[in-house]
Amino acid sequence: MRIALIDSTPKAKLYPLPLLKLGAWRKALGDDCKIFYDQLPKAGEYEEIWITTTFTYDIPHALGIVREAKKRSNRVIVGGIAATLFPDLFKKEGVNVHIGLHPEAEAYCPDYSLLEENPKYSISHTSRGCVRKCGFCMVHKLEPKFKNRYCWEMDLAPGVNKVLFYDNNWLAKRDNDLKKDIETLHKLVKAGKIKYIDFNQGLDARLMTEEKADLLKGLPIVPVRFAFDNMEEDGYYQNAVRMMAGRGFHSYRTYVLYNYKDTPEDFYYRIRESVKIETEIGISIESFPMRYQPILEINSRRDYVGRYWNNISKKGVINITSQHSFEGIIAAHGNENMSKMEEFEYWFGKDEKEFKKLISYPKLRGYLKRKKGALRLARARGEKVK
Repeated sequence: MRIALIDSTPKAKLYPLPLLKLGAWRKALGDDCKIFYDQLPKAGEYEEIWITTTFTYDIPHALGIVREAKKRSNRVIVGGIAATLFPDLFKKEGVNVHIGLHPEAEAYCPDYSLLEENPKYSISHTSRGCVRKCGFCMVHKLEPKFKNRYCWEMDLAPGVNKVLFYDNNWLAKRDNDLKKDIETLHKLVKAGKIKYIDFNQGLDARLMTEEKADLLKGLPIVPVRFAFDNMEEDGYYQNAVRMMAGRGFHSYRTYVLYNYKDTPEDFYYRIRESVKIETEIGISIESFPMRYQPILEINSRRDYVGRYWNNISKKGVINITSQHSFEGIIAAHGNENMSKMEEFEYWFGKDEKEFKKLISYPKLRGYLKRKKGALRLARARGEKVK
């Protein structure tokens, strides 16, 4: 049987791991499989079309692909994150919907030969699920049980020295399982099979300890990803960064949630803390603000405003963060005569009060445009911006 595997994500940047596993499983059964990226095969070319969905904000786009797929094949199957969270939206289209992980496919390693090019990195899970049940996250619905996954090294593509781990909470493993993973990684690094490691979903700063940091020392984890999503992580986040920095890790990326249960003052504080640590210990932290939108309220999610926010302040954060790349709070592209903290304060204000006033300014875009122009002029003249 010929099966078309469709990644419905527009302009997908990462390899479709679910399709690589589904393809491996179906090929083992004798089927002919091919992956298509945000497009469909010709009518009648494939007996079945399997479509994976990812982001819930792409559901309208995915539904359009589903409707067109029905015209080109007698059997259409839809699965993935968005379809699992909103199965009824897809069932209304008269297609088969698979909810959750596919147990048969999960038993297989990804088949990288299905890619259009030689793989540039490998993908793996060493675990599934998460021990936490954060209100803004759907992992506990998608993968309700936290499970260790053994023999994950079989997922690695031969001759590829970069690996992305999609674990939702790797540090939550039992000590023995975590130590075994780290020992395996050290062996693979020493053998030259791995040169870059990326825990793409981030590490839980609350679970970082001196012992774990010691075990991780020497691994090429670039960048080290943490989250500073709420004030409950205050202290844990800073300590985790300092522990890792003390073991030689210098590149970080921090996810910072806002518009949830936080206040604008909380958001400012969390961003500033990263700049403060950068300045104090000489590392690079890329802060990545993430605006909260309720996953399970798809019809109104884009308009959602958190309890302590309003439309003006929410848009104000978007306007400010769009002014620069956020690599160390624009430090990588900043004025050589300005410190990282000075440049942060140039855009975000000198304190929480000034920041809140700034994001509430109705004509913020014009004001920021003028500040950007002044910064460019000062750089050209070699002058210090005040």
